[in-house]
Amino acid sequence: MAKELKYKDIIKNREYRKLLFTNLINRFGDSVDAIAFTWLVYQITHSASWSALIFGLNVLPNIIVQPFSGALVEKMDKKKVIVGTHILRGLVISGFVAMYLMGVVNPIMMAVFTLAITTIESFNLPASTAFIPTVIRKEHLTHAMSLNSTLSNTVALIGTGLAGIIIAKFGVYTAMLIDAATFFMAAIGTWSLKTTTPEVPATEASETVQAVPAAKESYLSLLKGGFDYVKKSRVILNYCLIAIVLNFLLVPLNSLQAPIVEDVFKMGSELLSVMGMAAAIGAIIGSALVPMFAEKMSAKQILVICGIALGAGMYLITLGKYTNGAAIPGYLLTALSFMIMMCSASIIGGTLSIQFVKSVDQSFLARAAAVFNASSSAATPLGSLLISFAALKLSAATLIGGSAVLAILLFVLVAFSHMNFELKEELPDAT
Repeated sequence: MAKELKYKDIIKNREYRKLLFTNLINRFGDSVDAIAFTWLVYQITHSASWSALIFGLNVLPNIIVQPFSGALVEKMDKKKVIVGTHILRGLVISGFVAMYLMGVVNPIMMAVFTLAITTIESFNLPASTAFIPTVIRKEHLTHAMSLNSTLSNTVALIGTGLAGIIIAKFGVYTAMLIDAATFFMAAIGTWSLKTTTPEVPATEASETVQAVPAAKESYLSLLKGGFDYVKKSRVILNYCLIAIVLNFLLVPLNSLQAPIVEDVFKMGSELLSVMGMAAAIGAIIGSALVPMFAEKMSAKQILVICGIALGAGMYLITLGKYTNGAAIPGYLLTALSFMIMMCSASIIGGTLSIQFVKSVDQSFLARAAAVFNASSSAATPLGSLLISFAALKLSAATLIGGSAVLAILLFVLVAFSHMNFELKEELPDAT
């Protein structure tokens, strides 16, 4: 009953509805573009090694740029940062499509485009995280973020389902132009939002650090404060460690989807849409289960159970070689494995994100989020580089199977470790 009342309360909030609609538009475009660009990379390069390398470049700016951009964003108007980055990404994608239509796109240009988009995103992400509490009341954060996640994954399901049709009927460039248009629409929607001054949580950090407005602090002071805040929380460091290792293990799956389709399942681009749709369904189920898991289990139990399930789902992919190109068995096996993986990942990610936003001192949120996002992505470029070389000698199925086994072993070790994952009991002292 309490959950229903809270959902009703947040839906009644006009600004939250606008924020939700803006996020859904953005997510739809991203889901279409994700399929389009994944397929375009492999069709232009015809190389699993290039696929892995470009995937790694996609997260590189989030690691190098974001820790520093977070401190800059802390001094700026978050809404203006979000609007500006949406417009820039729309312009960059439109320019890339123009070059593609002129027939001048090559692997190097695709790598540069990937770096440009993700660099812009490195400013958008910390701003978006810090912007959430300016629209949503703290007591409504859990249900507001869960609802946003559930509906976003539903929209992603629609987008990935339509992506294959759009690419087949209208060309890959049309799918990318749709993504560009959604960025422009998201910019307009964000600009129309009315924000309020958020209440700063009374944490140890806020009590021990002198309250100086971010706009009046030096950049170096803001930068150091963000790193110190994260460094002094053992719980956040534990989450970072788990995320780093997990992201490393997921690199083969995320970077080799096109090779998996052609080399493991012996099928065409339509299987990419099946992967995306199954992943979206799994994520929808997972985000809906987050409140129930949070009520019945500790954070550590959630991590262990869902982590082992994720590894098991990943291993199912390796069985695709036994389908021998048959459509129905291939679709069913792919759908099952991706649903298991994304349901597990959604529960882990949703629990972490909600606790992070609720627990981190508001005056540190953009910086702490930037540090956390960067550290959690740190293993991906290294993993992609290793996979790009390993893919020259090992099959996609072998690489994914090895990652699955390592993922299961990792979370079994976590289960028997003394690692603490309860944010609510530990708040960092930023002095």
